[in-house]
Amino acid sequence: PFMERYSNSTREVAQDGRRGALMLSLSIKHPDAERFIDAKVDTGKVTGANVSIKIDDEFMRAALAGKKYHQQFPINSDHPKYEQDIDAKKLWEKIIHNAWKSAEPGVLFWDTIIRESVPDCYADEGFVTVSTNPCGEIPLCPYDSCRLLALNLFSYVDNPFTPEAKFDFAKFREHVGKAMHMMDDIIDLELEKVEQIIEKIAADPEDEDVRHVELELWKKIRTMARKGRRTGLGITAEGDMLAALGLRYGSQEAIDFAVEVQKTLAVEAYRASVKMAAERGAFPI
Repeated sequence: PFMERYSNSTREVAQDGRRGALMLSLSIKHPDAERFIDAKVDTGKVTGANVSIKIDDEFMRAALAGKKYHQQFPINSDHPKYEQDIDAKKLWEKIIHNAWKSAEPGVLFWDTIIRESVPDCYADEGFVTVSTNPCGEIPLCPYDSCRLLALNLFSYVDNPFTPEAKFDFAKFREHVGKAMHMMDDIIDLELEKVEQIIEKIAADPEDEDVRHVELELWKKIRTMARKGRRTGLGITAEGDMLAALGLRYGSQEAIDFAVEVQKTLAVEAYRASVKMAAERGAFPI
């Protein structure tokens, strides 16, 4: 019922003709995980939201080994109110089947996300990753903004679909740096808009207690944007890039090359961030 209510509320909210967007996610450790996984099997259910299941390493090990997996609520409690053991392999096969049948749930390998998360290094400052944006491109903390920019990997392939095809790493490195500068500028533009929203709410004629919740929400969004200055630089067209280079998708050679591209993206993004900190000043936290 709660999923349906959130979904309906999202569909009912529109801005300039664009409908709202929502991601609902749940840990595989939650006893209701199977019901959550089945939520969109029936056409017409939860149509205003995407759903993704958070998978941990323990569950995957149990699924691969054909062992039981322990679920509990609350999921992080030392004294849970409810516990049960389930067949991990059977539930994993259901996830695969449902994703094939209805394109959902999405899968978030949550332990991997947290291990690779830069913001979680600042967890004591409130930057604790809890879910993702509506389409799952970027893990987010409470009150974080979703700022995205994607580099088209196919565009960096010279002589695509020929024996001479190669990836232009030099141009890619250059564009990663420029994209990071662009994303940092976008943060300032966003903050300008947030200030305008806060000023508008403050000037509204409604009583203060009516405006309070929305006003505090936008102030928290402003605080997180100022403190963390999160950028959302990513990639698209990885499959097209591999095909253009003559690499079979899923082969070890293709995986190794994709890892090298992602590694280059990460290193150059960090390098650009360090350079911007020297030129513009470090983000507050």
